[in-house]
Amino acid sequence: MRSLSKFFYLLGVMLIFSSAYLVWQRHTPTRLSFDTTSVGEGSHVSLLNSPSRIRIERLNIDLPIIGADLEQGKWQATDRGVSYLTSTALPGEMGNSVLYGHNWPNLLGRLVNIKPGDLIEIQSSDGSLRRFRVAYTTTVTPDQTHILAQTNDARLTIYTCSGFLDSKRFVATAILEQ
Repeated sequence: MRSLSKFFYLLGVMLIFSSAYLVWQRHTPTRLSFDTTSVGEGSHVSLLNSPSRIRIERLNIDLPIIGADLEQGKWQATDRGVSYLTSTALPGEMGNSVLYGHNWPNLLGRLVNIKPGDLIEIQSSDGSLRRFRVAYTTTVTPDQTHILAQTNDARLTIYTCSGFLDSKRFVATAILEQ
């Protein structure tokens, strides 16, 4: 009977530590990061036309966009909307515009349900609206940074964490509609 009590005591301690690790992992600042310290060619953000809102009607996503930087190799992220990596192209301009956010239900939790052909709308602070059509989706690991590379088209790359313990990134790539 005494050995059974020790077993359950150790099991309880292990569960507490495991739970603490999962909570820490869920809220660690590097959770949305890729294994790179630089993306893009410098800040393109202008207060007049910076992206301010994202809408994906089919998924019932309508969120503010907040500018974010890479600081000492760490990706800034917000819990108030979607992050826009300011060192990438402005949405609608030539190049790859990178947006990302937590996979929480009130943020980008439904992004994994996006399909090729779905429409993504980006509103800028000057009121202009740009529409992007999803070309494809994929799941990558944090070391597969090719999805962040600059492009010769007006591209939108939006991603969120996925997989066991958020070890992967679910990515939707969309092209500007003319």
